[in-house]
Order: sequence, then structure tokens, then C-alpha cells
Amino acid sequence: MKKIIYIALISLAIIGVYSCRKSQIDDLKLPDPNTRSVTGEGIVAGNVSIDNEYIKVPFKISLTGVAEEAFQVGLTLNNDTVTQLINNGTITNAILMPSAGVEYPNVINVAYGTDNSEGVAIVRRSILERNYGKKVVFALKLSAPGKGNKIAAGKSTIMVIINTADLLKPTDIHYLTLNGGGTYNVVYQGDYIVGPAGVTIPLIVSLENQPSTAFNIKIKENIDTIATLVGRGTLPADAIHLDAKDYSVDTLVRFATGASGTIVRLQIPWPVFDANIVANKKFAFAFSISEASNHVIHPTKSKLIVIVNPNVNLDNNSYITGNGTGLTAKYYTNTQLDPNDGRAPFLTRVDETINFGGDDWPKNVRENDSSPSLSYDNFASRWTGEFLAPVRGDYIFYQTEWDDGARLFIDGKAIIDDYTTQWDKPSRNANIHLERGVKYKIEVHHRENVGGQQARLKYEVPSAGINGARVVPKSQLFPTP
Repeated sequence: MKKIIYIALISLAIIGVYSCRKSQIDDLKLPDPNTRSVTGEGIVAGNVSIDNEYIKVPFKISLTGVAEEAFQVGLTLNNDTVTQLINNGTITNAILMPSAGVEYPNVINVAYGTDNSEGVAIVRRSILERNYGKKVVFALKLSAPGKGNKIAAGKSTIMVIINTADLLKPTDIHYLTLNGGGTYNVVYQGDYIVGPAGVTIPLIVSLENQPSTAFNIKIKENIDTIATLVGRGTLPADAIHLDAKDYSVDTLVRFATGASGTIVRLQIPWPVFDANIVANKKFAFAFSISEASNHVIHPTKSKLIVIVNPNVNLDNNSYITGNGTGLTAKYYTNTQLDPNDGRAPFLTRVDETINFGGDDWPKNVRENDSSPSLSYDNFASRWTGEFLAPVRGDYIFYQTEWDDGARLFIDGKAIIDDYTTQWDKPSRNANIHLERGVKYKIEVHHRENVGGQQARLKYEVPSAGINGARVVPKSQLFPTP
């Protein structure tokens, strides 16, 4: 076995040079002839062991003679001595073992009839891994032996120096990484979870090498990093950081016992995506692993830039209520010809919906208060503007309650074209697939011949749960600019 752990006895002379406290100097009196002197001998050769979580360092004390009675020797950490030896350069490239990183017995039991005894110090492996390439040092001080026994002068301290590079290889280190570090682009149909309230993006924290017992990690968000990276041109100019109220992220997560990974959840509600439809900005975040109660945070792969593409919103099919005001309506009197025949309209206005019928229509279509209304049995109408599709799915549009001729254009394509003198025909319906949140150009024609008159533009989207024909609402209609 390599000489990976060095255990030294600190003599009175050394302590005298580096100690500034009288209490650290051992008693120089000779022991009573009937007592035994106790000396820290150090490591039990060949018995140092290492596993996935701990390093066990056996050490030994000896007596100048056989114990005539069983007794105990106290043990404490001697951090002051180690700190002085590191600070003055006696021990180089070294750190003091944190008190929480080593466990040791408070006493060593010496049995009757023996001249030695052993103890075991248990060192947390993560301390060594976090300080790989350095020496990790701690010292144990013998004190207060029972039954009248004494500590040998100048031999009360056992120093343990662990050279991490001898004990471990770089590939042995339990590194914690966040999605592999770097930049993580979240795009449509990527690795995220769609829910009714929004999208959950799982960020994977991975543990390299053999899993261990349960432990916690903390996640930190570095908000200023995004603005800095956008300013440098490292991130695209259309990347923005959301307000704190517009998203949530786990800041404390737990690794279960035996787990090699855990999930940090980044959650963004659908309304936040909807509010960004026009701006079409990317959402950017900067996360890092800030603390871990066990193992080692990777120096680079623990930092992650997350960029969420706005097209993730394509997986959102909650109903979007627009802020429309209706469609531009042009009425043509004393004609049933195509309203696109070049003649000037009798009247242009905005109609909130296409939902007309009975004696009030077209009685209420007047050029001004003193003029006659639109002709009852000989007129044409044309509505234009945009339709904001509230959901994604296969739409069915209806002009079945329509007297007389009917046409419906979506993005310039006539999906219903029956500009005749017939009315209320059940066949006047059409199917078309539309995407949620997209504004489509819409144009609707009406022809009134004789008799009654009505025009009710309706729709339904059974594939998205909108069942039963209903009038296209004002909120989804926008007039021609």
C-alpha cells in the first residue's frame, strides 16, 4: 500500500516553537514509578480503508508498561497546532480538516494487562474530494488518562496528514453537474412536461461515480448574468429574463439514498408564454449549484444557461381570449353582385360579431341618421379583418344560418363558396386546421335576395374540446388595419 497517510508525533520542541499558549506545553515532570506513560504511536500499518463515503484511519497509543488497571485516555482535536504549522509553511499545500469532516472517539479504552490500545478516526471522503491535489491535515491530542497514568512529555499529539493525490484519482471524484453545464436550449417538443397550468422543464443534477446516502443541494440563480451575456453578444438580443413572479424554480432539492441524479423543476405558466406571443422573445436563465451537503460541485459543469424558445408555446392549448373589437364591415345597397365589383360601399363600420337576423337588420344600417337604411331585399355585405385562433385544432366553420348567399375565406382561401340565392343550407360548413395564438386573415361575404335575411358566423373545435357551434366572439376578431 502506498504511503498515503502520514502520522507524526509532535514533540515538545516543535510545539514549543509554534505554540503561543502555555496550556499547549506538556508537563515536564517524570511519571510516578507506579504509573505508566502514554504515548501516541500513530497509524496501524496496512489497516487504512476507504469506501464510497468514508476513510477509516486506525491509530495506536502505547504504554511504558503493562496497565495494572483498565483506564481511559481522552481525545480532542488539536486544530491550533495544525493551523500554526500550515500558516508558517512547515506543512505546505495543505488545509486544516474541518471539525465536521472527521469523527473520532472521545476516549480510548486501555484494557487491564495490555500495553497499547487502538482507535479509529473516520474522515468524510467528500472533504478529500473537494480538496483534491492538497494535503488534508488534522491532529488528535491525548489528555486526562485515568487511574493516575500520565501522558509522556512532548508526545501528546498525533498528527494525520492525508495526501489526497495519493489516495484518490481524478476519476474517483464524485462530481455534481447540472445538465452537463454550458447552454441548454429548450425547444418545441423537447424534454419538458406539458400541464394544464404551464410547462415544467426538468433540469437534471447528476452525480458521477457510485451513489451514496441521501444529501441536499442548493440551486442559485444568477440574474445579472443574462443581461451581461446579452450585452456581450454571447446570448441573442431577443433573450430576456422573466420577472420573478412569472416563473418558479426549485432552490433546494434532495438526492435520495442510492440515487445518481435528481431533478430541479423550472416552471413557466402558459399565460407568460401567451403574453409573449407578439414580442416572440426567448426566456433565458442562469443557474448554478451553490451548495451541497455531500460530494463535490463541478467547477464548470455545475453552471447552466437555460434558453426557452417561444415555440414551446405550441404545446399550450389552453383557450386564448383576445382583445379584438370586431371586423370591418362594408355594406352595399341595391345590389346583390359580388361586393368586390369595385363599387363604393353604402356604409363602412366595425361589427363586433357576425350575428344578425330579424327586422333589426339591416334596419340599423344607415349612412347617417337622416338617410334611409340599407335596402332590405337587395344588398350585399363584406366583413374583413383577422381571426385569432384561441386553440389549436381542426375548426369547423358554419354559414348554415345564412340568408342568402355565403362565402368564407381564411388566409385568402375560400373554404365555403356558395354565393347563390339559396338560404340556410346545412352543407355550408368547412373544416380547417388552425394553430393556437395565430392571427389568420378572414373575409366573409353575404348576399340578400328577397324575403328574410340573416348572417350568423359560427364555429366549433371538437378536437380541442370546444363542442357545439357558437358565434365567433368579438374577442377573437380584429378589424382590417
